[in-house]
Amino acid sequence: MSGETPRPILDLVDRQARSWERNDFGLGAADWLPDGELVSPAGRVTADELERELTEFHTLYMDLDVTVLNVFSTPDGAKVAIEWDWEVTRRSDGVRGITHDAIIVDLVDGKIASWREYFDLGGSVEAPTRDAGL
Repeated sequence: MSGETPRPILDLVDRQARSWERNDFGLGAADWLPDGELVSPAGRVTADELERELTEFHTLYMDLDVTVLNVFSTPDGAKVAIEWDWEVTRRSDGVRGITHDAIIVDLVDGKIASWREYFDLGGSVEAPTRDAGL
């Protein structure tokens, strides 16, 4: 990993964070390859499903605040590691929580081919609850 992450990569990470915060897929849509995918504990979402996924997320949660803590990249910029905190309020009961998230991104010509998120839903407001039958 390089000591100094290139500005275009930092800008890409910022666009992705803000697009989720603002429920505006258009802010970061151009960063994705047509066959790109996001993988998280919640499942796999293809690039063409991301806008719907973002919109559905915001029907359940509000006041999302993403704080980017660290961004590292390989010297060629093909792989990126991100650490960010995802703080959100559940609409159904107003409970707010924070999820610490580690992300590995594969870029092809500066575009997202794969965005893989690793986090523990154990204390997250996004975790399925027993009350929901899950």
